[in-house]
Formats: sequence, C-alpha cells, structure tokens
Amino acid sequence: MHAQELPPLPTSEEFEGSKQPHKLRFRLVSHTEDIDALVTLAEIAHSESRFRDISFSAEKVERIAADALARPERAGVFLAQKGSDPVGFAYASVGEYHIGTDVLIATIHNINVVRGHRASLAGGRIALGLFKGVETWARARGAREVLFHVTSGVELARSHKLAKRMGYELIGGGYGKALD
Repeated sequence: MHAQELPPLPTSEEFEGSKQPHKLRFRLVSHTEDIDALVTLAEIAHSESRFRDISFSAEKVERIAADALARPERAGVFLAQKGSDPVGFAYASVGEYHIGTDVLIATIHNINVVRGHRASLAGGRIALGLFKGVETWARARGAREVLFHVTSGVELARSHKLAKRMGYELIGGGYGKALD
C-alpha cells in the first residue's frame, strides 16, 4: 500500500466504552471541546516527567490537538474518561519510515494515565484501552507496526512490563544525557 492510499477513518464510536457513570470510556478526540482536558492531562504528565524543569506550553498541546483534528489520517489524540472525568490520554502519528517508502509506521509519542489511577486495576484498564485505541486507529490507516517510545523517566519498569504484556517487543532503548 502506498502512503497516499489510506483506508477509511474509523469513527469515534469504535473507541467508545460504556457510557455509564464511573465506567471507563475511550475515544478518539474529534472536536475542540476536548482540548482543555487534554492540556490539563498533558500538564500533569509533564510535571512528573524528566522534563518537568522545562516550561510547559499549553499552546503546543493545543497545536498538536488541532493538527490531529485537521489531519486525522496522520495524527490522533485519544482520551480516556472515568465517568465524565478525564483520566488518561495518548497522542500518536502515522507516517512512512524515515528512510523507506511505501510502509506506514505508527508512533505513540505520549501515553499517560493520571497518577491517582495508575497503580490501580482501573489504571491498567485505562492504559490497555488507550493502547487498543491507538492500535485500532493505526491499523485503520494501514500501519504495519506501532512504535512506543518511553522517554518520560516515570515508572519505567511498569511501562516496560505493560508494553511486554501488550505484545510489544524491546527493539532498542532511549538514552539521555544532560549537557551542562
């Protein structure tokens, strides 16, 4: 499949869970009303990451979300809610391998479950739902593979264990070195 020939986009209902109060719901963000919740979740994730000393930019998060809304064939933002409360999000993109052609690769740039739910059974279900949403979205775009980069420095062992349980294989590593 050539990169320009994308299959039809899934609707947000394909990511929906139960709409009952206090139940988990997952969806592809498809309207601007969700951007404030995404900014809040991203700021929380940023505040506990290895990059917390860098000024947070709500404007950049808003641009990422706007780009995903404008180009849903290339970028997606996913929201997890427990009842009406946002409890997690993911941001992914799809594109050709940087030195190859005709094969699409999806990348999860950010996935986060709020700390209050992360270590609970619900936290595992939230992460699982976000991963499954990204995978469904990527598959609908013809992606051959999903890459998951962990660079937050937050609970790395838990992230590794979850990725392995989800069927992801370790294919490298992320390294960082502060330059004084």
